[in-house]
Amino acid sequence: MPVTQLESTIRTRLLEAHRETLQSVIDAGHSVATAWPTDDVQESGAVTEPLEHLLREQGLAADLLAMLQTGTAAMGETVQGRPIPAPPYLVITSRGPLCRGTLSDGRRLVVVLELFAVRRSPTRYRFRDPTPEELLSVSIR
Repeated sequence: MPVTQLESTIRTRLLEAHRETLQSVIDAGHSVATAWPTDDVQESGAVTEPLEHLLREQGLAADLLAMLQTGTAAMGETVQGRPIPAPPYLVITSRGPLCRGTLSDGRRLVVVLELFAVRRSPTRYRFRDPTPEELLSVSIR
């Protein structure tokens, strides 16, 4: 799916305002991967559980959610909390952190930090060692 001009603008703003947070997330991903006995692992829990622990221990969960505020400000929007559709949230996937916030018009701003590549058949997870630019993906859905 092609990136829109608005998504590109938001991505640029996030890279400028949150580079330190993005680098800290990369460092956390590196720490997770160096604890593995091999270069990759088969179980998604070997990615998600230690990564979530590190991000919360380092206080990065709030910083990651703050990226939604920066992104929506770049759009002249705000993240809608209550009532439904949903408050902003952060989930740690087998690829890395994903933040999502619902906008006032019902669209969603989704920020994905892809730390890990996933290979199928058999499933394997490997640290990508990305730069902040390679890490960050923004979409409006």
